Amino acid sequence: MEAQHLIISILVVTLSGALKLQFAYGFLGNHVPITEFAAAALIAYAAYAFDRGVENKEDEKRGDRFRQTLLGTALIATIGAFVLYPNPALLVPFLVAYLYAKGIRGYRLKGSRGMKNCIVALTWSLGILIFLGTFSLPVMLVCLFFFCKSFVNTVIYDVRDVDKDRTAGILTIPTVLSRMQVTTLLLGLSLIAHVAVFGAYFSGVIAGIDVLLISSVHSTFYIVAYCNRFEMFRNTLVDGEWILYTGYTILRDCVL
Repeated sequence: MEAQHLIISILVVTLSGALKLQFAYGFLGNHVPITEFAAAALIAYAAYAFDRGVENKEDEKRGDRFRQTLLGTALIATIGAFVLYPNPALLVPFLVAYLYAKGIRGYRLKGSRGMKNCIVALTWSLGILIFLGTFSLPVMLVCLFFFCKSFVNTVIYDVRDVDKDRTAGILTIPTVLSRMQVTTLLLGLSLIAHVAVFGAYFSGVIAGIDVLLISSVHSTFYIVAYCNRFEMFRNTLVDGEWILYTGYTILRDCVL
């Protein structure tokens, strides 16, 4: 059962990773090339499957065959991503993912007190930046938006594991801060992210105001809900948020 849940989670993260790039292009008024969309999906799969395939003492134990399958498919996905998008810059997020999951000589980026959250968020936003391929102000704002969103979502999952982390002596943001402080922190980051892109929209450099409005309301809802130990539909509402937004845009385009 744990393996089934993990596979579903990986598939959701894989699709969401590609859709993040699609929305990043959309916010800038462009359409994502299909090869880049596919490469982004493969990168998301490879990073997540590799992290879950590497055995670490703080993670849940998994069967050797299952872990080997995850690592093998992660390698295939990595090769596929470079075939579709042969950009050497993609080595950077892969290197960060490796240092996060495995590390070198005992040193890992999977640190405590928010460091791992920053690394995961940085990996997502860095990948988007590489695909967009420019350092303009609108691109930087979009990357900041996805950094904040990803950071918030990783902390949401730490809230779920707060009791286990405290028992194991693992320092995460929810184990260091009170529930109210965590909620305030995440709401503040979400507000900063959305205000930045709202300002860019009204300056005429960002598109997609309807999706941004939905994202701001949706993010506020699940931050408050999950910081207060609501447990249902977490994968759907958090990891799957960009899938939900895509469903909305498809419905909108069909109606209009």
